Amino acid sequence: MSASPIPKAVCGKTALEVCRAFLQEDKGEGVIMVTDPPFGGLVEPLAITFKKLIAMWKEGQSQDDRDKELPIFWIFPYFFESRICQFFPSLRMLDYQVDYDNHALYKHGKTGRKQSPVRIFTNIPLNKIILPTEEGYRFCSLCQRYVSLENQHCEHCNSCPSKDGRKWNHCFLCKKCVKPSWIHCSICNHCAVPDHSCQGPKDGCFICGELDHKRSTCPNIATSKRANKAVPMLRFPTCFPSFRVVGEKQLPQEIIFLVWSPKRDLIALANTAGEVLLHRLASFHRVWSFPPNENTGKEVTCLAWRPDGKLLAFALADTKKIVLCDVEKPESLHSFSVEAPVSCMHWMEVTVESSVLTSFYNAEDESNLLLPKLPTLPKNYSNTSKIFSEENSDEIIKLLGDVRLNILVLGGSSGFIELYAYGMFKIARVTGIAGTCLALCLSSDLKSLSVVTEVSTSGASEVSYFQLETNLLYSFLPEVTRMARKFTHISALLQYINLSLTCMCEAWEEILMQMDSRLTKFVQEKNTTTSVQDEFMHLLLWGKASAELQTLLMNQLTVKGLKKLGQSIESSYSSIQKLVISHLQSGSESLLYHLSELKGMASWKQKYEPLGLDAAGIEDAITAVGSFILKANELLQVIDSSMKNFKAFFRWLYVAMLRMTEDHVLPELNKVMTQKDITFVAEFLTEHFNEAPDLYNRKGKYFNVERVGQYLKDEDDDLVSPPNTEGNQWYDFLQNSSYLKESPLLFPYYPRKSLHFVKRRMENIIDQCLQKPADVIGKSMNQAICIPLYRDTRSEDTARRLFKFPFLWNNKTSNLHYLLFTILEDSLYKMCILRRHTDISQSVSNGLIAIKFGSFTYATTEKVRRSIYSCLDAQFYDDETVTVVLKDTIGREGRDRLLVQLPLSLVYNSEDSAAYQFTGTYSTRLDEQCSAIPTRTMHFEKHWRLLESMKAQYVAGNGFRKVSCVLSSNLRHVRVFEMDIDDEWELDESSDEEEEASNKPVKIKEEVLSESEAENQQAGAAALAPEIVIKVEKLDPELDS
Repeated sequence: MSASPIPKAVCGKTALEVCRAFLQEDKGEGVIMVTDPPFGGLVEPLAITFKKLIAMWKEGQSQDDRDKELPIFWIFPYFFESRICQFFPSLRMLDYQVDYDNHALYKHGKTGRKQSPVRIFTNIPLNKIILPTEEGYRFCSLCQRYVSLENQHCEHCNSCPSKDGRKWNHCFLCKKCVKPSWIHCSICNHCAVPDHSCQGPKDGCFICGELDHKRSTCPNIATSKRANKAVPMLRFPTCFPSFRVVGEKQLPQEIIFLVWSPKRDLIALANTAGEVLLHRLASFHRVWSFPPNENTGKEVTCLAWRPDGKLLAFALADTKKIVLCDVEKPESLHSFSVEAPVSCMHWMEVTVESSVLTSFYNAEDESNLLLPKLPTLPKNYSNTSKIFSEENSDEIIKLLGDVRLNILVLGGSSGFIELYAYGMFKIARVTGIAGTCLALCLSSDLKSLSVVTEVSTSGASEVSYFQLETNLLYSFLPEVTRMARKFTHISALLQYINLSLTCMCEAWEEILMQMDSRLTKFVQEKNTTTSVQDEFMHLLLWGKASAELQTLLMNQLTVKGLKKLGQSIESSYSSIQKLVISHLQSGSESLLYHLSELKGMASWKQKYEPLGLDAAGIEDAITAVGSFILKANELLQVIDSSMKNFKAFFRWLYVAMLRMTEDHVLPELNKVMTQKDITFVAEFLTEHFNEAPDLYNRKGKYFNVERVGQYLKDEDDDLVSPPNTEGNQWYDFLQNSSYLKESPLLFPYYPRKSLHFVKRRMENIIDQCLQKPADVIGKSMNQAICIPLYRDTRSEDTARRLFKFPFLWNNKTSNLHYLLFTILEDSLYKMCILRRHTDISQSVSNGLIAIKFGSFTYATTEKVRRSIYSCLDAQFYDDETVTVVLKDTIGREGRDRLLVQLPLSLVYNSEDSAAYQFTGTYSTRLDEQCSAIPTRTMHFEKHWRLLESMKAQYVAGNGFRKVSCVLSSNLRHVRVFEMDIDDEWELDESSDEEEEASNKPVKIKEEVLSESEAENQQAGAAALAPEIVIKVEKLDPELDS
């Protein structure tokens, strides 16, 4: 950091050069700007001065460091936060309260009369700034920053919202946290102090209440401005825009997809490098990154949030996989493969209510009462088992989600469309649709599915809209919900069994394979003609080892190595045994329970036979699970037998090696071996060291040293050492009985197959029995409507096409499907809105309408912007609003993009709806009958913003969190806006006590001016500070009065 401050004893050009030299010394390394200006100063001239200093500092930066920011600490009252962030979106406010030793009000310690409203605004990441805990600050792990002790984290806002050091309360009507003394006013429709005045009109002047102007042009505060014409003030055409910038960032990789979380201030991104990123609204801070890998894939094609915002789904084209990721951390909770690459997806939640569904939603799942809780998997194995590990024991519940049915709809090439209940299990496969899916949307009442497809022909593509009936899903909704819930339980249990087997394999591989390799090496290096079994048997019977055996034992294994190896093998055996008993058997029994319940549902043919649930197929699945349980029990017996033999063998060999080295043998080890011990050792030598020539080529081994491992190998070959069934009276009885041998009451037994083989067979049978409902439900979805939209001749990069129109939306309240798309007319893209009722039998007025954007009025200058606009992108912000990005075709570069909020209430005006009826036919392509499409011209006085210094191209909106994200045409520049703010700046005082007592200005230091006083003072103060006065900027040439 630079050691000395900027010299003060110079002025004019000399001072400028001294300042420049200071800022650019050592290429500006270590420079930090700390500013504590008078609180009466206005933010705008201060910000312009600071930007000049920053620009001067950047001149000394290298080309590679031009994107770096000068670290700033701006000390100012917290209620200027919105003004400061308007000019510096990257600045964030610390909770730290700045006190002054020489100030009566805000003096440090108990002598100060009240808490200080002064805070620090900085662009340094807040998680890197540590505040003193002894002064009443704590670290919030969710917000990743230090906050005051009273500033409690709000789970609804997903932030620590307090600004003044007190605990704020969440208002569910305003959907934000407010000061504890504020109440919600039903007249104003927002929270305010209890004794506020409700008389002020919402769209009038904040100062005098008149309707014909805004606060910024109020004559009551403009007198001194007009009197002092010597010092003109800067007036931006968008000084007080409708939308506030809350974050801006240049990203290193091109973004190909972005979508907001439906419940939180989080946005998911996918880039060209194959990463999936999660960013938080505040300063566009990255929460986590899911990097591409060989297992999941590297080519992300689309993203979708589960309606509760707790899971994120993304599709990968190279591996044809769908991955469900936890929102808290970048971990795959569940994944499955599909037949074709997925190009679009939509995750919806059913909103239909009925008494049957309500009782099902409220009833506790009986399986929680009748089945023991699944034991958590050990967390010392690979990452694949983290979902069921001890620290993530609730992940299975998070994966299943709410009981209310939600469906993930996938669309891809060649008419590929599939529906997955709860995002996990396929319940429908749609056929009969041609082309690649561009967009799809399943209505929340399950009555219809809207699909937009693209069929490429001779260098162009035909884009069409389809609406399919889904009456089977709607008519049998309670049955579909129950069946789908069972399917997801079964799917989760199969994953649990798979992960249990993975843990068992990891426990076996490292240690037992090491034993196998050592003994194989022993055989390879042995020069005698006798077999390994003979060598060890000779040592067992006569107590003497051959010279070769003794040398290899002492050099290869060693006493210490043998002891360590024995302990490791015993520990691994115990781990595998525990996993089989507590995990594999528990999961299998739970799976058997849910399949049995599913069989009972299938027996109710009136309810479930129309859905394709087959009782015979489920019976086969139950039988397969029984075979798997039998094989698991067989593995337990092998483990128990092997443990006895292994322990006896290692104890005997350990004592023998101690005697070879003439070391002291402990008395408890030196006792005479019993006949049972000798039998165990002999059995071990017979089973494991009996050379089998048929194994030489097949396994590449001289003998099989590990009987447990053969059960865990994922191979189709028969077991090398199958269990010996000779002398088993029950097995012989079954084989000799023609009645019991083929009895359906007995589970089939596969004595020569591995556990993995039986597990795979079980999975295939379960998948086959649960596949039939997907086929039946899919075939019931019939195409009811087909509307050819337009012919697209644009040749663009396929990645960029991910952002393009069309866009589908389902209005859950009015049960309508909306489709946004553009039609090329006179070299301009005109936005069209097509809407259809979700119930195909019902019609809707104004089914097709085109939007023309007319004029835009600047709030501060009352100037009107008229031009010719082309629609670049549009998305539904909520059920009532569409967010649009426009391009001014005659505007100058850098000021030719607009962000607009289009209210549908103005588009669909009931008073003149008859004048806006489509007069063409839906059987002909719509772009060929543009003249028949009614066009409504929209004029805007508010709810729009000029996007300066940005080639905006795409937008993603989130009406729940009241934010929108704009992406530039180069797919790297991102700007985030808060959309739902008042036209006028909301003045926030430093304390509610003064608000409630009077409307007098709040005093800080000597005095903090009220807004009107501050603006009046500016004209006089500007003359005393010419270095921060900016010349009047000429208004745009495209502005008309």
